[in-house]
Amino acid sequence: MINVNLTSEIGQLNAVMVHQPGAEIENMTPATAAEVLYDDIISLPLALAEHRRFAGVLRRVTKVLEFQELLKDVLDKPQVKDALLSQLCQLYQCPEVHEELSELGSSDLARQLLEGTPMRKNTLEKYLNPLRHAIPPLPNAFFTRDATMCVHNKVIVGSMAYRVRVAESLLLKAIFSAHPEISSNGFYFDSTANKDKALTIEGGDLLVLRDDLILIGYSERTTAAGIDQLMESLAQDGAERHFIVVEIPKQRATIHLDMIFTMVDRDKCVVFPPLITGANSCRAIHIRYQNRKVAGIQEYPGLLQALKQQGLDLQPINCGGNDPFQQEREQWASGANFFAFGPGHIIGYKHNIHTVNALSEAGFEVIEADDIITDKVQLQSEQPSVVVMDGSELSRGGGGCRCMTMPLSRQSVAW
Repeated sequence: MINVNLTSEIGQLNAVMVHQPGAEIENMTPATAAEVLYDDIISLPLALAEHRRFAGVLRRVTKVLEFQELLKDVLDKPQVKDALLSQLCQLYQCPEVHEELSELGSSDLARQLLEGTPMRKNTLEKYLNPLRHAIPPLPNAFFTRDATMCVHNKVIVGSMAYRVRVAESLLLKAIFSAHPEISSNGFYFDSTANKDKALTIEGGDLLVLRDDLILIGYSERTTAAGIDQLMESLAQDGAERHFIVVEIPKQRATIHLDMIFTMVDRDKCVVFPPLITGANSCRAIHIRYQNRKVAGIQEYPGLLQALKQQGLDLQPINCGGNDPFQQEREQWASGANFFAFGPGHIIGYKHNIHTVNALSEAGFEVIEADDIITDKVQLQSEQPSVVVMDGSELSRGGGGCRCMTMPLSRQSVAW
């Protein structure tokens, strides 16, 4: 049994959910890529090879659960299966495929819900419809970070900014509600019951820094209304909570906060300098909750200043090193998006060579992913390290290693 427990970004990882890309990422063309939030089409064989190395490293350090396997498990339950199919058919207005889908076994159904259900072109309206699927494929599903978030011992079901990702929230809610091996204290917030389109929340904008300190991005994908709802939900236990909201540019390169800032150790972070430490740093707003109510709001000129006031004095490590040209190039290739599987132990893309060099200069040992997978190199707990992996194809999907992980449980961190 895995008990949901998340109180930091860097605590030793106990369990994580990932999803190996499948045929769903081949269900697009250059003309339709933008409809599913891609800038380009990517190669499944190349993406698979990279993701297998990624998962291989994680399996050496923690328990890894696969999204599709968990989904198959809950679809074995008739009530869950019927309710989920009803929700999906209602969402995409295709009741005609319900019976066909209900006849599939749980393994085939789990795969089809990810890969997409073809539209029956049996009416003039559907024949003329340019879409190929009644229930669309989910090519963003391998970015497991966004559609659900674990905080403390509860779960948040993301309210997705784009309709193409709403099905991910439904599938993941079913897993957290019904899987026998995952236990939580319920949901802080369930977007599937939310009808307010102005209220959006995605996991790439939520970073749990400490039990009492949570960082939230006000971004292209997470709205101010969503942040207010999220803070109110997280503060319902009455404990004092500190939220720092970072207003980031509403553009493709910075879709989420974790594309410009990630924690890599107790006292270190990787940042995109123009927006975190530069002259055009994003403003940060500290909102303190006490007894379930807002007890104070204060604005800071930058994120690091706001964190320092909360006792978190961080050394920034530059994505792209010290060259502004390389900073811009590597941030686009997810150069600031690292995933910590323990304090000072992280994994990221090795094609961002200037960022990796900056980490090395900051004291991180650089280790090849294959050396971890084959046990050629053993991680030393006292030596900070960055495991580097091939990820040129995966990064073309628009995310990095943090994006591809949904931590379920971490050990507490001594600050």
